[in-house]
Amino acid sequence: MKHLASLIVFLCLTVPILRGQQQAAGFLITCGNDGDTTFVQEQPIEFRQANRPLTSKFVFAFGDSVPAEARASILFAGNVWGSFLQSDVPINVAVDWRDRGDERLLASAGPTSVFAEFRGAPDSSVWYPTALAEALFGAELNEPDSADIAVTVNSTANWNFNTTGPLSRARTDLATVMIHELGHGLGFLSSIRVDSIADTTANIGFTGSDGVDRFIIYDNFLETPPGLRLVDTFEFGAAGLPSAGRLTAIITQLDWAGDSGVAKNGGELVPMFAPATFDVGSSVSHMDESTYRRGTPDALMTPQIGNGEAIRVPGQIPLGIFFDIGWPLNFDATVISTGTSEIIADRLRVYPNPASGSFILPLGELRNPSTAILFDASGRQVRRVDIRQAGPQATISVAGLSTGVYNLFVPDGDRAFTARVMVR
Repeated sequence: MKHLASLIVFLCLTVPILRGQQQAAGFLITCGNDGDTTFVQEQPIEFRQANRPLTSKFVFAFGDSVPAEARASILFAGNVWGSFLQSDVPINVAVDWRDRGDERLLASAGPTSVFAEFRGAPDSSVWYPTALAEALFGAELNEPDSADIAVTVNSTANWNFNTTGPLSRARTDLATVMIHELGHGLGFLSSIRVDSIADTTANIGFTGSDGVDRFIIYDNFLETPPGLRLVDTFEFGAAGLPSAGRLTAIITQLDWAGDSGVAKNGGELVPMFAPATFDVGSSVSHMDESTYRRGTPDALMTPQIGNGEAIRVPGQIPLGIFFDIGWPLNFDATVISTGTSEIIADRLRVYPNPASGSFILPLGELRNPSTAILFDASGRQVRRVDIRQAGPQATISVAGLSTGVYNLFVPDGDRAFTARVMVR
């Protein structure tokens, strides 16, 4: 996490391509610690697992060298994300523990592969990391026992293994680093590539099994002044092509423009990490270090961590970014991530209700609706429908849902509408 020139490591494809979908190799981001900064934090923000039921299951495959005290911290990190994100498919994480030859290196993490054009993909033209793709698809896309995320932790770093209480100023908090690294594996990362400081161009995107270059979903929400999207092919060129303009953008100013991330940043674009010298593995794939105060939840996905610093819960802005890239969240986390300041309960007059097969959602009262989300009684997201092109009303399918009462949630700018829907 802490600022240090890093590297991207590409993984090999190990699973067959399913018919009708595309796949490409995943990649790792290696994050390091230069050891120069000590952060004084009287009491770290604690994560109270007992108050948050798990809506995703993380399954860790530990290498033989991973010590027991480290495993506890890593399991803790999985439970943190598992209480906010929702997937019916277990998220498999392979964890290795080895001497990286430099104690300043902390960990490497990333998706083992990326998928496109699968059923349920909100945008069929881009790549999705395995864990996110499977959450949207609702089933395994790689082999059931294959890792979706790969993490390698540096055994020689000066780790703190405790998950409660204050930290020593001399130690780096493993739980915080693992929550951060899992965030990269879950999709908080760009496909931008600059091979060396001497390069005068940047490349973006990966080539699939069909020979087509695609951006990753995260790239879709990045923009540079004056409102130019980083994936704008007219301005910067197509995916897979070197671009001098794209390099200029990512070393000048880069912002997150997704609706939910912006809403939780007070309606302002979210500054991303774009130093004047491109930092491989840190630039673009992190939020801006100088904008978000150390030790606070919104600083979780910045590129630096100080010794003695602990962040054990994702902030509202990072959650908003995960919502923007398509991660299903449980109801409480969805309310947090969409920046909703006003909940208008039970005003949506859906019909028929009870519903069988589908129901109609009138949109006349809403200003700028984009998504309709159904949650079951436990707060689990069971359906998410894009309603941006629906017109005066949207048809929401309930086919396949069990009989019972569901909560309908429709974000609408700084407010959200809800309704109860009976499915029979």
